[in-house]
Amino acid sequence: MGETIEVSIVNLDVFVTNKAGARVHGLTRDDFEILENGVKQPISNFAEYAGEEAPQTAVGAATPAAPQTQKRTMIVFIERFYLPNFRTEPLFASIKKLLHESVRPGDRVSVVTWNRGVLLTHQEFTDSLPALDRSLDRIATLSSKPFIDPTAETAWSIADIEAFDAQAGANSGGAIPSGGDTLADLELQHAAQKEIVDINRKVRSINALMRSIAGAEGKKVMLLATRRLSLEGGAEHYFRAGRMIIPGEKRQALDMRTLLKSLEQTANANGVTIYPVFPEGLTGTSTADYLILNNEAPALKQIAEATGGLTAWGSDDVARMLPRVREDLDSYYSLAYRVRSSGADQSRNVVVKTKDKSLTVRSRREFMEKSDVTRMEDRVIAALFRNPPAPGFALRVEVGQRRPRGKQFIVPVTVHIPISVLTALPSGNQYAGAFSVYFAWGGKLGGISDTTHETKSYKIPAADIEKARGSHFTYEFELTADQRTERVALGVLDEVSKEYALRLIQLKR
Repeated sequence: MGETIEVSIVNLDVFVTNKAGARVHGLTRDDFEILENGVKQPISNFAEYAGEEAPQTAVGAATPAAPQTQKRTMIVFIERFYLPNFRTEPLFASIKKLLHESVRPGDRVSVVTWNRGVLLTHQEFTDSLPALDRSLDRIATLSSKPFIDPTAETAWSIADIEAFDAQAGANSGGAIPSGGDTLADLELQHAAQKEIVDINRKVRSINALMRSIAGAEGKKVMLLATRRLSLEGGAEHYFRAGRMIIPGEKRQALDMRTLLKSLEQTANANGVTIYPVFPEGLTGTSTADYLILNNEAPALKQIAEATGGLTAWGSDDVARMLPRVREDLDSYYSLAYRVRSSGADQSRNVVVKTKDKSLTVRSRREFMEKSDVTRMEDRVIAALFRNPPAPGFALRVEVGQRRPRGKQFIVPVTVHIPISVLTALPSGNQYAGAFSVYFAWGGKLGGISDTTHETKSYKIPAADIEKARGSHFTYEFELTADQRTERVALGVLDEVSKEYALRLIQLKR
């Protein structure tokens, strides 16, 4: 019996411009080169898309293929900020113009906001332009008002926000050293540490949003209007206090590069192109403002370049960039190559070149291979965001009566898995297999937990296998929740066949 080799297709959207910045059309497969970890790869698939036109060259075709419209999935992520109307109006007008010129029937666009640790979905995925306009108008109105108590804006108290993810703070790079510091130093360190915790939560939420669309077909885009995705988290507090030079030991504790790298890797693992936008007016012209911008601009630029996107700074730049985003959605080359799958989570550097060195090529710079565990986690996260793939095989889930435990409560959950849907392999005088149960919870105001899973192996005597197929396995667990928890996403993966089932459970109050 020969060896079975699993092969994956790596798809790359490629944008090509000339020295004047104009799109270049009419290139062929032979005009491109793909290098993975420095090694040239044969191009297995090739097509050019130009607006509503048909691809110029399709896989194995000598003549143009029939028109094939690709669906688009877009997440508009807007961080809560306060700017005067003359700043917010051009920004939101440009975003609405992009959507009106780009969204076609069947496309899917969602609008979310981030406010001091709270992720809110203002508009579920839709292709309705009036619905998208209404959600953006609400956010624009809020963005023109000063910050108020988050309780009034999100019905989530400050204490809850700080307590929501204490573990993120514990894992954010360690506490900032404070030995021998003055009271002012300690206050700065505390403010910086809170900022680092918020950046951790924000990146985790952005990553979850991108993982939730892992299974979407076609082009995937995130428009990221944000601030404080910094190279050094919390450095702004030092600059505002006149501390233009941060001592080396404290600066090391502020380093966010590894965290930001996870954002790039998640985008590339799920085929998402990120377009960061830094709203004009969030900084001024002082030395501190210059240092703040210099702390954030390189981080956003790196995210865009690593995922094949573009960046914009201020209203005028946004107005110039967003038409280029529209072009990216309609006009591009689609290249692909085959790789041997390792079955593990691993990164591979990817470079796309044209043989004409005068042309500029923009594409994502990394291919992230996924393990079965990561793929299943993606499905559970998608279910949590009400964006799941097909639900899979039959599964019965029972949720018991919740019982209080301090400020939290315990919810018993029982999962019944029909043995008939699982694949067991013969091994001597018995059949053996395994399944894994995954789950994660989501809060009413957007909070999400990490994904947890457990694998269970089983063996069934060969003489009993037919009878067993009429029965089921029972898996029980207890969910620790609080008043914000409103739903649980649950998945079961057959470790032999890799078939799966998904369920989204709404918790009763």
